[in-house]
Amino acid sequence: MKKATLLLLLTFTVGCEKNDPATEEVEVQTQGRNLDCGFAQITVKDPAKVAQLLGASTQSSTYLALKLDTTLWVRKNQLLLLRIRRPTSEEATFFCTALGPAYPALTVVSARVK
Repeated sequence: MKKATLLLLLTFTVGCEKNDPATEEVEVQTQGRNLDCGFAQITVKDPAKVAQLLGASTQSSTYLALKLDTTLWVRKNQLLLLRIRRPTSEEATFFCTALGPAYPALTVVSARVK
């Protein structure tokens, strides 16, 4: 009985990992530092895919990239491949000056230059 339960648990865990949004890469282009909030600002190449991965209702093409390594976004127009996820409530708590447009945020799990 223990073996059957363990096998069922492993099957469920492996099945869930395949649907993890952070396993898919998204192509983005860096825009440098967001003047309003100070985070990396990026433009996604496929807004519909990002909205689906994040479970967002809007299909914005510009996002704030939380936890993106500064060396990757300090140059504008850098093409990157990112694995992303929805920000947690702690990550999404940041303050902006409200002088510019408000962009949705995403959290970077991993990044590499294309």
